[in-house]
Amino acid sequence: MKIKNFLLEIIETILVSGVVILALYHFVASIEVVWGPSMEPNYYTNERILVDRVTKRFSPLKRGEVVVFYPPGDDSKHYIKRVIGIPGDIFKIINCEVIITRDGEHYVLDEEYLSEGVCTEAGSKIREGRSIKLKDNEYVLLGDNRSQSLDSRNLGVIQKKRIIGRVIFRFWPPKKMGFVK
Repeated sequence: MKIKNFLLEIIETILVSGVVILALYHFVASIEVVWGPSMEPNYYTNERILVDRVTKRFSPLKRGEVVVFYPPGDDSKHYIKRVIGIPGDIFKIINCEVIITRDGEHYVLDEEYLSEGVCTEAGSKIREGRSIKLKDNEYVLLGDNRSQSLDSRNLGVIQKKRIIGRVIFRFWPPKKMGFVK
């Protein structure tokens, strides 16, 4: 009888632990693996990151933050990109630069996270010189390695509901471990 009770307790512990872990993974935070060159030189293939799934519901996404999202029409893939355009922006790409107009101000976006000399070229959805007014819950997400990134320039604006969450921590490789700024 003691062995039967012991086995039942082990099974119960494993099941409850599994449910708790799955709930945390789905609702609170998830671990993602970076794949591809689109965020180099800031993130590389096989780096492990922690994605906060909660705070996007309570705090608006900010320009410059790195997020993970589902590309339009494909819930099986996760892309990592940087928030460049936020709701309320008038966004334009012209002469290799991102131009933002907001609240009457017009400026070239300073992207200190990019390598020197990077040209932001337009794509099939965001065309050279054409302005896009971002509505509520619409974002422009671009990779840091602009020449090798499938991002909003070809995917179009990304709805907030497609954004999984913010990248908050890098834990692999160990020499790069730390909170993401």
